[in-house]
Amino acid sequence: MRNSLAKCLFICSLLVTGCAADIFGKTYVEINSNLSAATTLTVHCKSKNDDLGDHTITSTRSWGFKFRPNFFKTTLFFCSFAWPNEFHRFDIYDENRDECTECIWTVFPNGPCKLNETRGIDFCYPWKASMQLGRKPLM
Repeated sequence: MRNSLAKCLFICSLLVTGCAADIFGKTYVEINSNLSAATTLTVHCKSKNDDLGDHTITSTRSWGFKFRPNFFKTTLFFCSFAWPNEFHRFDIYDENRDECTECIWTVFPNGPCKLNETRGIDFCYPWKASMQLGRKPLM
């Protein structure tokens, strides 16, 4: 009897996990550069569990990544952004702030701007101040 209950609980948990994965589909984040054409932007993004490494973005080349937000709605990806004589940080995906499944960002010298569905600027954010981060340096 006990063994049957354990099997039933196991199968139910697999079904719930599978259904939750279908309900909470993947989210796509894309980062573009609006720095000068000759400026190369180096981006390094991480979450609590994943280090996505360094990526180079130019005015003609973007970079993006996909992930599945966690069940508890606490997913956070934070990035550092570096170009000549500049270094900044920003939480590129914060599930408490971002309600998008396709989150498109453009980086400007003063901070990143989130784009809307028609790729127009939706909202611009300032770079994070060092005291707001609470994270170790990424680079």
